[in-house]
Amino acid sequence: MEYHKIDQTDRENLRKLIAEPERFITQPTEHWDHDQFRTVRAMPELVIQPVNNDEIAGVVKYANDHQIPLVPRGNSTGLMGANLNVNGGISLDMVKMNRVLEYDPDSLTMTVQAGIRLKDIDEYLADKPFTYMPAPAMHWATIGGNVSTNAGGLKAIKYGVTREHIRELKVVLTDGKLYKFGSKAVKSASGYSLKDLIIGSEGTLGVVTEVTLRLYPKPHKSINAIIPYPTLNDAIRSVPAILASGVVPTTVEFMGRKVINLWEEYAGEQFPIKNGDGFIILGLDAFTDEELKVELEQTLKAVKSFNAEDAVILAADSAEAKKIWECREALLLAIQKSTPKMDEIDICVPINHIPDVLDRIEELETELHIRIPNFGHAGDGNLHIYLCSDKMNEQEYAETSKKVINELYKTAKALDGNMSGEHGIGYARANNFEDFYGHDYTELLRKIKCLLDPHDILNPGKIFNL
Repeated sequence: MEYHKIDQTDRENLRKLIAEPERFITQPTEHWDHDQFRTVRAMPELVIQPVNNDEIAGVVKYANDHQIPLVPRGNSTGLMGANLNVNGGISLDMVKMNRVLEYDPDSLTMTVQAGIRLKDIDEYLADKPFTYMPAPAMHWATIGGNVSTNAGGLKAIKYGVTREHIRELKVVLTDGKLYKFGSKAVKSASGYSLKDLIIGSEGTLGVVTEVTLRLYPKPHKSINAIIPYPTLNDAIRSVPAILASGVVPTTVEFMGRKVINLWEEYAGEQFPIKNGDGFIILGLDAFTDEELKVELEQTLKAVKSFNAEDAVILAADSAEAKKIWECREALLLAIQKSTPKMDEIDICVPINHIPDVLDRIEELETELHIRIPNFGHAGDGNLHIYLCSDKMNEQEYAETSKKVINELYKTAKALDGNMSGEHGIGYARANNFEDFYGHDYTELLRKIKCLLDPHDILNPGKIFNL
């Protein structure tokens, strides 16, 4: 599709919609041309930083009326190029939409603008009895970006992914109108859930401006258990037994010694546990110490037959626990630091099939001579798999990584899995979408896209090809 290229008339008209000139950037720098991976670069023609819903509505309507591509952008922590202006146009940079609009403890909700960061939400709630439970590792990501990819994080197994924690959204559609999807009420059997349609749509259907979050009382008691195993396969095979034991952990993460070694080199730190090559990091929370004790005993009993070694039990706020979580949350950066270029997929499979994926990764490492470090969410089957270029030249890496990605998507599909558990499809994997999910399913999504965005101006070229 041919889009209108922004000219001087457009700049003059759009400039009237933005109060301060410093939020209207006509000469974007490289700050706006990439995401976390910097694999693909694409420069917008214009950057606009709105501060309220009216500004967003005016810009979106103008872009739609004049067929100018518009890409909502958070804090650029994405990995699949969803924030890239691959067709030029406007980058709608949401980082100044960062206010808390309402804290309503009586309804267990909090309403924020879409550009606020997760770390800012945590800091706001630090002295309050409630918390926003989802815990993606990228604390500097914006809540709007989390909504756009339906981010999961470390506590999804007990508390659910982002979708389960969103009560209401304010969204600007291409007609320039601001809509309210959802409500503070907990339940609804009232027509289609457009709120849930927007969540995970990666900015392709509307621009999220405000988010009403579900809050939880902070857990009274919580502990971490780090369980070493002789091999990573032993660790993974124990997970279904943990979840079938009757215990509902907040967190079940896996990582192996190989990625821990990369973190030690990256951070200049030592991992506190020296035995074992595979690890399960378990989080438990409860109302009383007695509940925690029973849950822990049941969990450790469940993993005995999987060669589990002695677990290290830590208070959740202990220095050792913080060090282990620092390691887990920095693994992506540690892997990225270890290689000149990196790509990633985050397929999600049924939890009992994680070992099948890990076996296939080992086969591909041997067959294609590429290093593929990985870790992830053992409790929900979401693996983070990284393809390292190391000493390959550009062409070798491009060809090899494409083969690996295709093979792992085949594996995920055969196991009744999904292309992405939380990072999204974005621009990087849009060409794989229809092959994975089929023509009829993708056509249905295209019809929805064309209904809400008939000129394909909202984040074009993402998720699937029109």
